[in-house]
Amino acid sequence: MYNHYVHKKGYNMTIQTTSMASARANFAESLDAASNGEVILIQRRGKPDTAIIDADLLEDFLSSINPRIINKIKLAREESDYISFEDAFSGIL
Repeated sequence: MYNHYVHKKGYNMTIQTTSMASARANFAESLDAASNGEVILIQRRGKPDTAIIDADLLEDFLSSINPRIINKIKLAREESDYISFEDAFSGIL
């Protein structure tokens, strides 16, 4: 795995680049790393193909491309400590 560090707008994250074979062999570790805020960038045939990211980071990204999502997540978090992805994004995506 190769590590890249991103420092931008309050985000300090590590992007780990790995091969498909390595990601498959170390899937549990990749999920743990993503849960800890790291982005796992999986390469297929030497080119970036897929990423594993934390659900909160995904929400932040989706919110940045669709402002309606920000309001829906905010309201949902006020109503409950837990909201499913489906509840937060139903009717928006």
